[in-house]
Amino acid sequence: MIKRDQIDALNAVLSDLESDLERGPLGDAAGRTDRALWVRLLTALVAVLALSNLYFVNDLTDEVALIIDRAQEMTDLFGRVAERMDQIRAEVDDIDQSVVLMPVVSAQMREMASHVQVMGQSVTVMDRSTEGLGGAVATMDGTVRDMTMRFYDLNRTLGAMRIDVDQMARPVP
Repeated sequence: MIKRDQIDALNAVLSDLESDLERGPLGDAAGRTDRALWVRLLTALVAVLALSNLYFVNDLTDEVALIIDRAQEMTDLFGRVAERMDQIRAEVDDIDQSVVLMPVVSAQMREMASHVQVMGQSVTVMDRSTEGLGGAVATMDGTVRDMTMRFYDLNRTLGAMRIDVDQMARPVP
């Protein structure tokens, strides 16, 4: 992947090229040919960068969809755990009534029931949090799709620029 300093270097070369083009006639034919070659090369490099960005944005979209699927599976599993915790709590209550004659066991069972209740509440909070995460991921998916469209428009603009630069690079008869 291209680093920020390489992008800055490309930007500096493009700026120099733009200032050379604004100065006026390009000089001899060899200089024009060299500059035209540089313009084409730099346009091709920018196009390659834009295409690689599109590839990575699409790859990121696939990964986000996979994360959403996994988060939904996790939410379903937490729901099942909460249901089982409710069943355990009911069973602990039944056991608690059966062991009234054993005070130590009864106290321990009440403590376990309170822990199970806290765990059930925690699972409920986690379920709500994963629902919020699903909404955030859906928003992120929309943003990534928007970025994909912007990169598509950028590629189209770069193609038009390449045609314009190619046309400008041709010698004037």
